[in-house]
Amino acid sequence: SLGYRARIALKTDEQGRLGYHRPRSHEWLAVPECAIARPELNQALDALPTLPGIPTVSLRTDGHRVVLAASLRRRRARRPDKRAVERASQVLGALDLSATSLSGVALDGRPVGGDCTLRLSVGGIEHHLGPESFFQVNLEANELLVERVVQQVLARSPQTVLDLYSGAGNLSFPIAKQGVDVVQVEVEGSSVSDARSTAKRLGIPVTIQARDVGRLEAGEIFFDVVILDPPRAGAPGVLEELLLTRPRALVYVSCNPETLARDLGPARSQGYAIRHLEVFDMFPQTSHVETLCVLERA
Repeated sequence: SLGYRARIALKTDEQGRLGYHRPRSHEWLAVPECAIARPELNQALDALPTLPGIPTVSLRTDGHRVVLAASLRRRRARRPDKRAVERASQVLGALDLSATSLSGVALDGRPVGGDCTLRLSVGGIEHHLGPESFFQVNLEANELLVERVVQQVLARSPQTVLDLYSGAGNLSFPIAKQGVDVVQVEVEGSSVSDARSTAKRLGIPVTIQARDVGRLEAGEIFFDVVILDPPRAGAPGVLEELLLTRPRALVYVSCNPETLARDLGPARSQGYAIRHLEVFDMFPQTSHVETLCVLERA
């Protein structure tokens, strides 16, 4: 299906017009409308003027509000100079929010105007997400994914669940809401801040650790079921540490079947068997899928 993406990242040309780069190239193409973006994003895109001096523009939606998150940051580069920030802030500050169908505008994570918080309800949890916090591009598929993860975890009647690469708590807050002890681990950033705010706002007693998952050592945290939702590179070396504690079950969510197969090797060699495997078409019209794989001790 088309019109599913809740996030799109655009590049500007020398005049500040919005578009995309061709795959694996720096060739810029104007994009007056994106066929796979949600209608509210295309409505905002159509109304936006040129944005000179702003290299990257992301449009993000929770299905209702649209936030423009601009960025001056470049990889392996210094922070943008003050003059560039001032010029970009002036360009963004001049936007007419009502005319562009935007609820808020941010620059490098800092609000410039309006309300930059998206409010996503998933699994009975309302997440308030800032302009740099990650969320899945397909809102409907993510709702189904979270439902399945919660079902699989709760079916094991865990005492404590460890959620690695937890982000803003997308997968484990609904589990914690059921009274299960949950420990979330995510590298420091806006997603961690948003998760802590969600826990406080909703009164959900979760433990949130801001740290590098790759440095986790066996025995540091007690758990009997673990959730992993790593980036495309997977979680090399992480499962070896987890397996030393012999958890009851591993619930692995992957966006890359190749790294999933690689990471599951140690678990299967130590007697864990796949009990549930499900694929979600999170990215229609592409070869990418989201996979839910549940392993238990044989």
